Amino acid sequence: MPVLLRDQNIMKTKILDCTIRDGGHLNRWQFDPACVKAAYYAALKSGVDYFEAGYRYPESTKGMGLFAYSTDELLNELFVASESCKLSVMIDAGKCETSQFQDCRPEKTPLRAVRIAAYPYELEKATRMVEELHAKGYEVFMNLMASSELSADNYAYLKGWEKKGLLSGIYFADSFGSFIPRDISEQMAKLKAAGFERVGFHAHNNLQMAFANTLCAIEEGAACIDASIYGMGRGSGNLPIEILLGYLEKSGDSEYNTVPYLDIIDRYFLKFFNEIRWGYSLESLMGGLANIHPYYVENLFKNKLYTVDEIWNALQLIKDRCPVSFSIDKLGETLEHRFYTPLTPARTEVVHRALINELSIIPDTDAAPTGGFSLQNQLKNRKFLIVATGPSILEYREQILEFAKRENCVIVGVNSLQKLFEPEFHVFVSRKRFQQYASQVAPSSTLLVPSYFGKSLIDANYRGPCYFFDIVIPCEPEVPPVIGTTQHCLGLDVAVSAILLAYSMGASAVYAVGMDGYADEMNKHLVYFYNENSAIEDKDTANFRYERLTRELDRVNNFLQKQSVPFFIVTPTSHKKYYRALKKS
Repeated sequence: MPVLLRDQNIMKTKILDCTIRDGGHLNRWQFDPACVKAAYYAALKSGVDYFEAGYRYPESTKGMGLFAYSTDELLNELFVASESCKLSVMIDAGKCETSQFQDCRPEKTPLRAVRIAAYPYELEKATRMVEELHAKGYEVFMNLMASSELSADNYAYLKGWEKKGLLSGIYFADSFGSFIPRDISEQMAKLKAAGFERVGFHAHNNLQMAFANTLCAIEEGAACIDASIYGMGRGSGNLPIEILLGYLEKSGDSEYNTVPYLDIIDRYFLKFFNEIRWGYSLESLMGGLANIHPYYVENLFKNKLYTVDEIWNALQLIKDRCPVSFSIDKLGETLEHRFYTPLTPARTEVVHRALINELSIIPDTDAAPTGGFSLQNQLKNRKFLIVATGPSILEYREQILEFAKRENCVIVGVNSLQKLFEPEFHVFVSRKRFQQYASQVAPSSTLLVPSYFGKSLIDANYRGPCYFFDIVIPCEPEVPPVIGTTQHCLGLDVAVSAILLAYSMGASAVYAVGMDGYADEMNKHLVYFYNENSAIEDKDTANFRYERLTRELDRVNNFLQKQSVPFFIVTPTSHKKYYRALKKS
């Protein structure tokens, strides 16, 4: 039996068409009045209970279309009020006042209902507005925006509000499109526990969950739910009203008729959709997953400096430090103070000149290219585990060892492992680090070093087995990272060289641990589990190194994919697009 139908196939939940109000975010409420009138009559014929004709912003807020203001004069010209489909508007508790409304009398206004939208920090003003509008004769609804951000104090305030019975319903809005059905049940329960008998729900479709979430709300006993024509709304849009009505019809509820909406979609909204565009997008998906205001995500994409994974890395910091409602000033301040800030070309050039000695190879006097690699394809079809030096190798040591044993990995370590691991191979590309940490190479390990290391350098610091490999830097980005047996790299990075050596030895898959990147968004440098450097680098230098490593990992990953060799980082990392969590056996 369909879960939505109660009492002889009559659904108790009221439906509100929010198209003009919510969809107006896309065109600044500049709808043709003929379209709005046609939409209202589609709602009336389809069995919809409320039609939201727009916002009622004060006239002092300039530059928007007619339906941003939805004056009584305009509405009286367009509509003859019907109790079968009541006209409503929305006001914003932070921007509007109840003095904009006349008493609710048929000779003065066709409006029957007003919804008050309020962020958690606006509840006191919103409850006052409820009382004032109710006294003027309107049905009043409160719309809790960003309801996922309501605190215990907010719920306590709502519970203590003595005049909650004045409301025709209290909506909770999935403002950032992050909810799944479990969240709907929890939010409904919290509001009912606060004493609200009639709870409504406004869905957004960032995760394509608007329909599922709305069905859950109805099953939980929602008094009212929102939907819009063709899903029209900011970002990913809302629940398409024609889908909801079609579902109800197919479930046997004869009170609803989808066809008037299909007609108006054909006459007006397909054109809107092709001109304006809304619905599923990468930006809206990321906003929903991060539960953050869509304008923050849109601004990061417009910036053009950030890659998708860096945008993802920034979102949690923005959520923690920026207000729930969008603030461009606070966003700029937050991005300026976080660790990773993309460098402009001019700043990149300054850092490049300062690090020029690190970006070129000066061979030792007794060094010479090998012209080959003695271990080429000697471990064909084996899985390799690269152990880099991020703090995660300390925290996850036991899981890493278990994983390596389970997958029968060849372990390749780099630089200082502090005897935490005994890899089959140990790689250095920096003379300084080799001299510092060569004594830590396990007796069972084989040393792998670049051919620009001289034999005298090796002999002075190490007595075990050793193989040389050739490496060329810098190279052009479009050059493959391995040609024959020679590595072609943008700069020297020991973990990258270890990955490429694993490929050269015949790897069928390459896993990495300890490639943590930066520890958190405010950390000023890449992190190691031991004291790798005595001085913390300036922000531009740290960002330069991070950008270079990011580009290099992209090159290497793309190359390995073409060779059908998967690459994963399996401990927590800021390089999230390569991350796959360690699985327990």
